[in-house]
Amino acid sequence: MSRVNQSVSKKSGLTSRQKAIIQILTQFTAAHPVTVAAIADALNLSSRTVLRDLPKIEAWLQSHDFTFLRKPGVGLLLDESLETRNRILALLEEAQVEQAYTKEERQRLILGELLYTKQPLKFYYFTSKYKISDGTLSNDLDILGEWLLQYHITLQRKPGIGIYTEGTEADYRQAIANVVYEFMSEEEIIQLLSGAKTYERTGLSVDTQKRLFHFIDDETLAGVEAVLAQAEQQLHIQYTDSAYMGLLVHIALAVKRLRNHEKIDMDAEKLESLTHYPEFSAAEEIGKGIAEYFAISLPKEEIGYIAMHCISAQIWLTRQEDDTFSNRMNIRQLVRGMIEIIEEELGVPLSSDERLLHDLCEHIPSVLHRLALHVKIKNAQLDAMKENYGEIYQAVNKSCRMLKNAAGGTEVPEAEVAFIAMYVCAAVEQIHTIENKISVVVVCPTGIGTSKMLAVQLKKEYHEIEVKETISAFRINIDKLRREGIALIVSTVRLDVDFPVVCVNPILSEQDKKKLQSRLQQIQKQSPLPQKSIEKTYPTQSDVAFFTKFGEEVLQLLQHVTLTILPDAEGKSELLYVAAGLFAEDEDARKLIADSLAERERMGGTYISEFQMLLLHCRTSGVKHGCFGYIRLERPLFQTEGFIYGAIVMLVPKNGDFPYTDMMSQISAALMEQTDLIEALKWKEKEAIVSVLEKSILQYYKNIVFKRMECSI
Repeated sequence: MSRVNQSVSKKSGLTSRQKAIIQILTQFTAAHPVTVAAIADALNLSSRTVLRDLPKIEAWLQSHDFTFLRKPGVGLLLDESLETRNRILALLEEAQVEQAYTKEERQRLILGELLYTKQPLKFYYFTSKYKISDGTLSNDLDILGEWLLQYHITLQRKPGIGIYTEGTEADYRQAIANVVYEFMSEEEIIQLLSGAKTYERTGLSVDTQKRLFHFIDDETLAGVEAVLAQAEQQLHIQYTDSAYMGLLVHIALAVKRLRNHEKIDMDAEKLESLTHYPEFSAAEEIGKGIAEYFAISLPKEEIGYIAMHCISAQIWLTRQEDDTFSNRMNIRQLVRGMIEIIEEELGVPLSSDERLLHDLCEHIPSVLHRLALHVKIKNAQLDAMKENYGEIYQAVNKSCRMLKNAAGGTEVPEAEVAFIAMYVCAAVEQIHTIENKISVVVVCPTGIGTSKMLAVQLKKEYHEIEVKETISAFRINIDKLRREGIALIVSTVRLDVDFPVVCVNPILSEQDKKKLQSRLQQIQKQSPLPQKSIEKTYPTQSDVAFFTKFGEEVLQLLQHVTLTILPDAEGKSELLYVAAGLFAEDEDARKLIADSLAERERMGGTYISEFQMLLLHCRTSGVKHGCFGYIRLERPLFQTEGFIYGAIVMLVPKNGDFPYTDMMSQISAALMEQTDLIEALKWKEKEAIVSVLEKSILQYYKNIVFKRMECSI
């Protein structure tokens, strides 16, 4: 029997991480080994973690007679032919994956079983299943018991009977809705919400979904997802992330319970009140889809619970019953009254804060609906708000008497008060700090790529900074900066200008942060600069021309997004060559773009290690409009900087300013702030990339319109 054929019959457990390491090893040859550091960087691990996994990997490879070598000072390699390395990849698909739960994962799984079964389960059931001691299980149950008490669910442990929970239907549903967000990582939530099914590509375990909802089978989850997607399209509704997760889990559990002939209860009076809401009709359509898909009958009580989700989440893109001028004005009047009370209590001028007014006008309608239906929500920041912002919390609590009257006398829960107080805290903090803000501009060679990324980091890292603008190194006007009260230039390239400058990397290093902090402290010791007053203006013909031009360019960019997939690349030069041809109308244009990209590359590296991508961006005479594209490599390119999985291409006309640079800056910010954009570039089709970009750019367009026209209801 040949070595390859023998390997098929030999299977030993590997973790998903170990499988990912072997997959990387297959991409390198004896002539080009890979280092431990490079593998760690590619998988976002520590080198120590990779080294710890190597003995198990080596044993697995040796058990299949594959030649694995460690060369000190050189790297790791599989001394095998291309055919054999491809066979290793195929074999990995067949290899068993070991279950290795963390403490948090184990507790989540135990909690899921207790919430779902509601039947006594023996101690031995859990200790044998998770291979833990009685003491470990007892500690887990202590933690879970405290968590369940928040939802008035008691965890019972009775010798001879087992472990089980007690609570009402509403209690269980509230707990299940919150368990998703309290017992799942952000990465897992994002992947579920984005519909990412290829978990191996992201380094997650192949059975991640089962770890999240192991008590719901994949078929049920897929069916519920399909029905919810269809309802969203047909009914012209939109689920928030939390509403989608809640609906997904609740409906999937309801399907399993109904299949088991369990009864679902709801107070008759509450159910009757729900039928008067338009969301109940939406819930009926969702219920009809569930009934047809799974061939079961959904009771009216379950429709009621679905309706409660929809009401609480405000599913309508424009809420039907409230979308009238009269109702909007009523809400606006209510919010103004609340702000006046808060202003009087705190002695802080809030009535002129249009942002606070707008935010509360958006927030209060959903509060009123929750109060009317007695729907409770949790606010993890409640204790912190009361302790750290007690004065603000009390002022908001006093203003909520108006909210209570508007809700027919229903008391406003502390959690709702705290949510409103969070908006007020942000407004008060803004008022207290605005005079002490240090105005800076951010500069990079083009003003469209790394500058915006840097600006996003500055806003996150330094609350005392106000980034006024991101500009090109070639468009610095020192007199203009002084007139506008700019105190500092933060640049990604060295500048020879008569103005305070700090030069840093596009992704701030610890040394950069120390350098910046030192300079900011120096500025704060100086006399504060006068703030520039802004007078309110009204729309003009130039505004209309501005919006027309802006809108045309937004549509032009979104309609011409490009995705190119390459099997591999020999080096950066090949990626630059391909990038130059993405948007070129002819060979002359391609040469202009190629020259501009090469010139930008000479100014400074374009590799973004966090994304493992190149950011190829420049101003060029080779295009007439802003352009965005992505070159995806099926086999990553390994360079001295690290693995390169693709190249983002962002181009603007050479003599273009607004709106080209603004759109590209918005995309650069989205790359830093929105995980789903990077994920779409890495794995998804062009339509998904356009969809993510569209949300970001159109929201930006909306903000620009409102800001320039100072719109109000």
